[in-house]
Amino acid sequence: MPEPDDEGAGQQQQPKAGPALEGLVVGSYCHDVLLRGGRVVGETLGGAAAFVSNVLDAASPPEASFSVVSKVGPDFAYASAPAPARHPPLLCPARPTTSFHARFSDAAASAHAPDRQLRRVHACDPIYPEDLPDRRFAYGLAVGVAGEVLPETLERMIRLCRAVLVDAQALIRAFDAEGDGSGAAVRHVALEGTPYAGLLQRVAFLKASSEEAPYVGVETARRRCCVIVTEGRDGCRLYWDGGEARVAPFPAVQVDPTGAGDSYLAGFAAGLLWGLSATDAALLGNFFGAAAVSQVGVPTFHPKMLQAVKRILEDKAMPRSSPCINGAAFTFQRSIMHDELHASLEEAARLMRDQSPPATENGDGILLAQEPTSPPSGC
Repeated sequence: MPEPDDEGAGQQQQPKAGPALEGLVVGSYCHDVLLRGGRVVGETLGGAAAFVSNVLDAASPPEASFSVVSKVGPDFAYASAPAPARHPPLLCPARPTTSFHARFSDAAASAHAPDRQLRRVHACDPIYPEDLPDRRFAYGLAVGVAGEVLPETLERMIRLCRAVLVDAQALIRAFDAEGDGSGAAVRHVALEGTPYAGLLQRVAFLKASSEEAPYVGVETARRRCCVIVTEGRDGCRLYWDGGEARVAPFPAVQVDPTGAGDSYLAGFAAGLLWGLSATDAALLGNFFGAAAVSQVGVPTFHPKMLQAVKRILEDKAMPRSSPCINGAAFTFQRSIMHDELHASLEEAARLMRDQSPPATENGDGILLAQEPTSPPSGC
């Protein structure tokens, strides 16, 4: 696993060490708007950082912590809430908050069917290297959704973090020029043709959806880092140099697929923090990916479900004196308790399905999510 890069140590003062299990999440919050037939059917807080921080808050071991670097504009609709924000974003006064419109056809059976057209309507400022805290971290998650994690920012993360986990959408999304005012269409480009390709050998894990995988080039990328391909209701697969593994899914009732991959990556990272091998940690990724689709927007996890999950992890996880994410190397293969861990989490998943609140509608038929959080602070 790559160590923090000390190149140029004699030329500038090195970052100070942070807490032993502190993480760094980099990616912006967004406004997500869901439309069908030109009609708004849902408005929620979005952005991978919102989903990732939600899971890390819920599932990390008690000694772990993390910081979030995210940017929003003065129009940020989730700046005030009844509960105090744990991870406030940076405020960029001259730019609007990044906004996405997910458009569904009238023929779709549900506004949340997978055949959607995604457009970026507004884009906030990118996250620059100098926006990152100047200290060492045990791990980092690069989770951009709108091109906000620049190549130089990812390189800075690699220098600061012992291990970096990257969502492929931060690297391969491109945006067509806006012409008709409806926003820029989101498309994918080949990873090998981007400035990010040369950084892969210094990344620990790269997560991609099955749709994104062809653009990542799994067979090439697996020689540089461990590649995780999420396959929705079929679970996920891990590919590393010399091996691969399939990890079983958890059943879920899909209400809104937004944030499933983000929640997966955060659950996977939490599993590593608990001392699980990569293949075992992927079970926790699948678990939280399934949990995310059961609600509109950033999900609210039932306390009893979270208590059950933490009891399982305390019982099944390895001692965390030197957890995988903070050690010198990762273990990829499944452990002897993999099937037992899956069965235990499946019981917790049943509790989640029994206790998940249904999506609600207002008088206009608009689906409503939880109350927003995270008021911004100044850049």
